[in-house]
Amino acid sequence: MSTQLADVRDSNHARITGRTEPFTGHIFGVVADDIELQSNGAAMTREFIRHDDAVGILAVRERDNGPEVLLIRQYRHPVQSVMWEIPAGLLDVAGEAPEAAAARELAEETDHQAATYTPLASYYTSPGCSDEQLHVYLAQGVTATDHQFVREDEEAEIETKWFPVEDVVAAVLAGDLKSPSLVVGILAYVARQSRNTRP
Repeated sequence: MSTQLADVRDSNHARITGRTEPFTGHIFGVVADDIELQSNGAAMTREFIRHDDAVGILAVRERDNGPEVLLIRQYRHPVQSVMWEIPAGLLDVAGEAPEAAAARELAEETDHQAATYTPLASYYTSPGCSDEQLHVYLAQGVTATDHQFVREDEEAEIETKWFPVEDVVAAVLAGDLKSPSLVVGILAYVARQSRNTRP
């Protein structure tokens, strides 16, 4: 096995000997695979959620007192919490590139647009139980759009607010903000800024 510091996709590591799909919904489905590890022949059943991939957008603007990030606040029923998050959404439009989806989601959830979208980080949201991969983009040159998007259901409650990056980082490190796309995005942004300013 390679010791390179990188995840390795290996579809041959486990042989699928059987598959059922006990649930299929409009956003995700549940899959149960019977698998056999090629390394030692161990057999087991593993269930996971098949889920569309997604994008998240860390929208940043510069201010005299330092950079600010645009957050949204909305209700998340599985954890019964009203959470501050970065705008995000599914890659569920056929043929749509992730960067285009990022621009669409920023407009739909915040009524903002950006001049540039730069890949910031990609991660599996919960690789032990889901195949969803989320791509976080850094959006810069952010301005309000002329069009106000009509939101429904939980999204109708969305609040938007700009926060100092340092305050968001402090809240993440204190455990007060728990949205994974926000945690990954803001820490990746700070790490990138630190690397870019290193002598």
